[in-house]
Amino acid sequence: MQSSASILVSAAVIALALAGCSSTPAARPQAMLKCDYKALKASALVGGPALTSTAYGSVKDIPADAVLISDSGLYNSVIVQQLATQNTAGGTVQVNARLANCTGAPMSVRARTAFLDAGMAPAEPVSAWRTVFLPAGGMAVYQESSFSTGKAAHYYIELARNP
Repeated sequence: MQSSASILVSAAVIALALAGCSSTPAARPQAMLKCDYKALKASALVGGPALTSTAYGSVKDIPADAVLISDSGLYNSVIVQQLATQNTAGGTVQVNARLANCTGAPMSVRARTAFLDAGMAPAEPVSAWRTVFLPAGGMAVYQESSFSTGKAAHYYIELARNP
């Protein structure tokens, strides 16, 4: 009798443990990266702070707090999956860009960040170029921090092909 009770208790403990593992109803064990450029264009934000040419219309506005990809081949190969900023304990600003490789081949890109003050002027020199390695159909995170405290109000990240 005692062994059947211990089996029941063990089964109940296992059931509770397994129930705890499935607490996220929409979680999937794995997924394939899928890039949807139509959704990207449809959800693109319009307006907000931007770097504007002094000869209006001669150069398209460059949105602040965004990623600038000037190469059309790269634009069709990489999507910014997430973009975020945070203030560090030291008073600097840290930017994070999660990049998705929409191709079937591994690739690397270069990235750098320009931190801007509230008037859209440079708050400090542009960061050095960093290489970001993206696995085929995978993601990687580019991260940069300002070195000045209290000056950076905006930023833009440039992405370029590696030479």
